[in-house]
Amino acid sequence: MPAQARLVGVVRAVRVLLAAVAMVLLAGCAGYSDRVGTMERMIATGHPERALRLLEEEDEQGRDALLTLLNRAILQRMKGDYAASTASLEAAKRLSEHFATLSVSEQAGALTVNDALRAYAGEPYERVFIHVFEALNYLQQDRLPDARVEALQLDLLLRQLPEDAPDAAGVARYLAGLIYESLHEWDDALIAYRKSYQAYSRAGGGVPLYLQRDLLRLTRQLGREAEWQDYRRRFGDAVAAGADAALAGGEVVVFLCAGLAPVKRDVVVPVYSGAGRLVSVALPYVETRRAAVAAARVGAAGATAPAEMMVDVNTLAVQALERNMPAITARAVARAVAKYQAAKKAEEDGGPLLGAAINIAGLVSERADTRSWSTLPNRIFMARLPLAPGRYDVTLSWRDDGEARRVFKGVTVTAGRKRFFGVHVVSVADLRPTGGPPPRTVIDLRLQGRRRGQ
Repeated sequence: MPAQARLVGVVRAVRVLLAAVAMVLLAGCAGYSDRVGTMERMIATGHPERALRLLEEEDEQGRDALLTLLNRAILQRMKGDYAASTASLEAAKRLSEHFATLSVSEQAGALTVNDALRAYAGEPYERVFIHVFEALNYLQQDRLPDARVEALQLDLLLRQLPEDAPDAAGVARYLAGLIYESLHEWDDALIAYRKSYQAYSRAGGGVPLYLQRDLLRLTRQLGREAEWQDYRRRFGDAVAAGADAALAGGEVVVFLCAGLAPVKRDVVVPVYSGAGRLVSVALPYVETRRAAVAAARVGAAGATAPAEMMVDVNTLAVQALERNMPAITARAVARAVAKYQAAKKAEEDGGPLLGAAINIAGLVSERADTRSWSTLPNRIFMARLPLAPGRYDVTLSWRDDGEARRVFKGVTVTAGRKRFFGVHVVSVADLRPTGGPPPRTVIDLRLQGRRRGQ
């Protein structure tokens, strides 16, 4: 019997070793952020339709299904298929809500294998951008009532998110204000602009000049003299003087979505735990990217207006990870402890070979969750150009590594109306990271615990 038991133990060990080898091979495969590299290069070289065909092969039912829908929506926007993009975003809304509450099995998988076993529900700021881009789709189709519904849904979502979550509230509230202004709902527009101002002020990155002028213009238009005086003191007389110029006719509003969002990578740190065993801890970090577009401008019939940066997604991604890092680290340490204990138990019950196999399996299965909405723009710029009623060729020009432009021909401007346009600009330069990986941090886990008999 002892010999037979040893044979059974060896067979079990071999099976586990084979499974471990398979996991090694899988671990050699690229993570999420590496898999999307091919798609991003297609976008950067001017072939979003190829990237979309590549994306169609992705699984819409698995843990990454939300990301498939989100990336598809942006690619469809790049092709000008706003109806299809809206359908993808609507599906993404439902799936994000469904994934927001993780199942017990997913939580267990995250604690025993790795975080990527959980269904991806989206960061708070990504969930906000679902509504932002759906609203832009409607605005570019001149579907103002549908855009208003998105503004209301945005308000509901922003009320539900934690106050310390990076949520892109500044640009989202500003877009809502533009929607209400387009519908001549002046009081609602002012409320949205106030909330946008609060969000930008809270973020500490500065308040866009366009928003300052809107607050001054609307408070004067609505006869809120005390509030106007308060904003005049905050923003200065020069801004107030510019805001006093009423819109003589209509307006062209252009959103320039520049570059691609930063990607997540992971650092896997092997840690010696004693007793001849290693454990590994994988932690994610954000690899920010160079923003190629440095400045932009909109012009027509001799009039021009500069574009302002409304949101920096690099910053949102870094802040989101910083907010989540304590919980991510705690789960990583808990997994390391569990894997160490499993290897120790396997060695005690099945011998050194089985213990080594379990140890190897634990090492190679440790990966950080590097998923994110990778086709989001790196930065979003906006320009607003007031124009008298008429028909114009409107030129959007921008500077990256050189000069580039896009012309919207035959744009009809009507008194009291806004015309909305959106452009996605991605170049190979936008894929360059701004820096290398962070230094490897050795984590002292103290996993050995008490010696037997103590």
